[in-house]
Amino acid sequence: MHFQEQLNAYLAEIRASQKSLAAASGLSPATVSRYVSGVREPERDSLKIRQLAEGIASLSGGTLSAETVLGKLNETVRKGPVSDYDCFLSNLNALLAKTGMRGSELARALNYDASHISKILSGARRPGNVRQFAEDTAAAITLKLAGSRESGSIADLIGLEEAESGSLAVLRERIIDWLGAGSTPKKEEPVPHFLKKLDNFDLNEYLTAIRFNEIRLPAAGEPLPLTRSYYGIREMMEAELDFMRATLLSDSAEDLILYSDMPLAEMAADPEFPKQWLLGLAMLLRKGLRLHIIHDVNRPFDEMMFGLESYIPLYMTGQIVPYCLQVPQGSVFMHLLKVSGAAALEGSAIAGRQEGGRYFLCRGKAEVKHYMRRAKDLIRKARPLMRIYRREQKEEFYEMLGNLPGEEVLTIASCLPLSAISGGLLERILARTELPDADKDAVRAFRKTGRERMFSFLERGLPVTVALPELSAETFAEAGVRLALSGLFLESEILCTREEYLAYLEDVRVLAAEHPGFSVIMNPSQIFRGINYTIFGEKMVIVSKEKCPAIHFEICHGRMVQAFRNFIPPITEM
Repeated sequence: MHFQEQLNAYLAEIRASQKSLAAASGLSPATVSRYVSGVREPERDSLKIRQLAEGIASLSGGTLSAETVLGKLNETVRKGPVSDYDCFLSNLNALLAKTGMRGSELARALNYDASHISKILSGARRPGNVRQFAEDTAAAITLKLAGSRESGSIADLIGLEEAESGSLAVLRERIIDWLGAGSTPKKEEPVPHFLKKLDNFDLNEYLTAIRFNEIRLPAAGEPLPLTRSYYGIREMMEAELDFMRATLLSDSAEDLILYSDMPLAEMAADPEFPKQWLLGLAMLLRKGLRLHIIHDVNRPFDEMMFGLESYIPLYMTGQIVPYCLQVPQGSVFMHLLKVSGAAALEGSAIAGRQEGGRYFLCRGKAEVKHYMRRAKDLIRKARPLMRIYRREQKEEFYEMLGNLPGEEVLTIASCLPLSAISGGLLERILARTELPDADKDAVRAFRKTGRERMFSFLERGLPVTVALPELSAETFAEAGVRLALSGLFLESEILCTREEYLAYLEDVRVLAAEHPGFSVIMNPSQIFRGINYTIFGEKMVIVSKEKCPAIHFEICHGRMVQAFRNFIPPITEM
């Protein structure tokens, strides 16, 4: 049985329509339609085939498990061969010529060296992963065309049908298909994975689960020596925990500076160490200490992003300041430097030979002072990986909003931005809420300044695009939608009625008609519930979480900004 036949058999068995499967799986109706008709197949073990399996299982009312469905679907997927590379290269150059995208522009979009892209386009070099390179290129071209509304210029070239021309997600898939990069299994993208975890995180539930208020500092026990050397991975883990213990038992309230480019895989494999290490970090936060963490961003991107996920609970406390070094570190030596007001831990090892490393812990005042000076020198060579704004940093957040880069703006919203709502609709909504008058005034003021900021971009000829959730009556009844209030750092929420949601969409249609630089695209799959993020060209991303807590992440690191630009959820033009 082929994939198309198996998929249609499941739809018949559970008596579900393509539309209901699209809603249940989080895939676009166009994507499901192509799978059902046999025009396309998902990749084996890919995110999309897993979404299909989960959607079918949820619609079956418990008669089918996602694991069983996934196994059946995987069995029927054909393994696609990698297309001829010469054909891929020819198509790539033709596509760039048709869109007017120069190699230097593609290099900036992909965060590649321009000379490297030039060699790829000339055939002198090949990308390490042709499929991934094709997908990243397709995403970059899609974003370029989204701003200029010129997707029709390549329709004949790539076989884009008129009915599909309004969907950026379909356009990207058509470009990938036309480039002929073949088919290989692909892991879940790190950006949506990071955002989903951020969206689902609830700081109050987390603190309750770990009994944060009940955490007690460790008893004094046997005192640590003033200096001690540790050897190998096993003792390295012991050194990490001893460093925390020495800091917790001291009277020092000085900030910590933490840096390590040591691989964590072998330490994470120990079932007990990660638990003890995370508990130690929680104790440091419970003591009220502030942690300056210098992350190693020279790892593979997905490894870096998934590593950052483990710090989400710590970011939410407002006591973490993340940094990264601006220059790549050596590939021969690995280093570790962690300093508090009471202890210092330094270590080094040959890359790939961590078992032969040596780690040195000291508590003497002169030595700790020496290492603290070194750690502060290291911080001076670092730059913020991201800036984090909680309620305590409210004024700094507003100051940042007043100095945004002059770039085109794309907002992916799961909550309705205040800047696009009309004054009349906002007043009708506020009239029925129980917010204090002061909060209502703050909402009005924030909408006013946000609208002024949006118009300032449009007046400078900078396109502003907003992707809004497209919710059917059924989906709306299940999840609803709220106004975006995170910019006010309010933990309360304003849920919209179905009529208010439809009125909001009418407001943005009017706005788009009156201001040609403003455009709206609809996202038929509401991937997130309380996350909005805004991309400012290639310069910056602001990720905003609505509640528990209301918090904002300002991201300027090139690799992370580009990853957000490359991640396009399934959206269609309004």
